[in-house]
Amino acid sequence: MRRVFISIAYVVAMALPFVGYGAEPLFEYPQIPDQLTKVNLRSNFMINSMWDDCKLDKETITNIESFRETFTDYISFFPLADVDEVDKSVKKFVDKVAKNEGNLNTVAGFIDTEIYNPMSQFCSDDMYLIFARHLLDNKKVDGNLKNKIEENVTKINNSRINSVFGDINLQKNGVDAGSLHSLQSQYTVLIFNVDGDFDTSIYKLRLSTDVATNNLIKSGAVNVVSVYSDRSQDRDGDADSWLTATVPGMGRLYDMRILPCVYMLGADKKIIVKCPDIDQVLSLMAQLGNALGV
Repeated sequence: MRRVFISIAYVVAMALPFVGYGAEPLFEYPQIPDQLTKVNLRSNFMINSMWDDCKLDKETITNIESFRETFTDYISFFPLADVDEVDKSVKKFVDKVAKNEGNLNTVAGFIDTEIYNPMSQFCSDDMYLIFARHLLDNKKVDGNLKNKIEENVTKINNSRINSVFGDINLQKNGVDAGSLHSLQSQYTVLIFNVDGDFDTSIYKLRLSTDVATNNLIKSGAVNVVSVYSDRSQDRDGDADSWLTATVPGMGRLYDMRILPCVYMLGADKKIIVKCPDIDQVLSLMAQLGNALGV
């Protein structure tokens, strides 16, 4: 059966009773029956039984670090559990915690810091979307929290690897230049500009002065699009050969959790990679230039 995959290196240990490395857990975890010998079955049992004896719905938990430790132990079993069991467990958990506003707000914070945060070892868009779906479906969840979750869901869905990036209007040197989907280049590099981000400025400088990249742009094999949220933004660092786009509120539309925020698109405008470092991009440009003889 399908699994929920997340970017953590130590998943091989996740099907066993977990021993936290930080604060003490809130309670003693259920013992997995000996007859459950398969990894997925052991994980399924743990995620579906873990919170049974915890009064999440009745008592506000004040030991936040122990609560966090228990929550991260809980989600650490997800990679080896069956995805339908993960979904069932999350619904059960959300339905219970939503009955206590204090605990719900605490859990919402954990979801942001432990699942949505790209620096977390548990970061997973798939996992976030499961929690998001059940939080949005729950009538007890506050409208403001739902609005924030919906915005994050939009950003994730608009920015998934292998998805087609939405069409945007382009300009070149201040003149209309068609749309993103009209470009015929083999690759398109999208750079999302954030005011005051020094690393993005350096990224643009290195890309704009790269000989291979400039030759590929001249040949039509590559386009670089510098994306802004406001027409009045400082546009220093854009090469004359680059295209630009203005997308108001782009920070609410696209996943920009990692800066510099750069997407690479294929000829079909599907997202190939998000936030590659500049050395990766320059290496690709050099290889493409050699292959095309430009």
